[in-house]
Amino acid sequence: MARALGAASSTSCRQTRCPDMRVIVTRARADAERTATALRVRGHEVLLSPVLEIVGTCALIDPGAAQAVIATSAHAFETLAPQILANIRTLPIFVVGSRTAKAALRIGLPAPRLTAARASDLASQMAPSLSSGSRLLYLAGRDRKPDLENALHGKGFAIDTAVVYEARALGTLSPEAASALARGEADAVLHFSRRSAQLFLDCAAKGNLSAEAARLRHICISQDAAADLGALAQVAQTPDSPGLFRALEQM
Repeated sequence: MARALGAASSTSCRQTRCPDMRVIVTRARADAERTATALRVRGHEVLLSPVLEIVGTCALIDPGAAQAVIATSAHAFETLAPQILANIRTLPIFVVGSRTAKAALRIGLPAPRLTAARASDLASQMAPSLSSGSRLLYLAGRDRKPDLENALHGKGFAIDTAVVYEARALGTLSPEAASALARGEADAVLHFSRRSAQLFLDCAAKGNLSAEAARLRHICISQDAAADLGALAQVAQTPDSPGLFRALEQM
């Protein structure tokens, strides 16, 4: 049963594990469904409220002189136009994350030569496999940080960035999430990125639910995701879903 939020409830949850919470998940639909499944296994109720959707840009890519392909998200392959596959099928692939590697395989690309755990690791780990000055085709999202591209340039690589997907804002909370917020029947919200956190706050404001949203536990995957939340933010110890779940349940 959902609990009304208040100072006593919040303090208690910080001292002991709080099971069976109602958790708002704001990721894009497919990602949110995976997160929801994991939360339900842990005994929580999930309120799905995607604040963005992932769409392909239909970019026409000419790999030109590229000697390898890099991607940091499964979305890069999930939204890739079919006609592009033939142009990159013979190139070695370097990716971040096992989901990205699996997405490449699902569309018929060869197994990645390297799967780095984090974007920050990719540049250094792939450097021994390619000669300095190699040209890379980066299958990227529209909203991204320049860190990886800067790191690759720093290793002497030339980068051709192709924006193949974008995360479009949806503008409103789902009816179930808005209703739960209005009644004080939501306990927490998970934030997987700085942009989705800001979009959640914008959607709450649009629905005149800012005060209600401020009473939630805002569990963030990283310091960057927490940047616009101020004192509301609580950051997971590890920047991944298990870290978020542990933070959620140990408050």
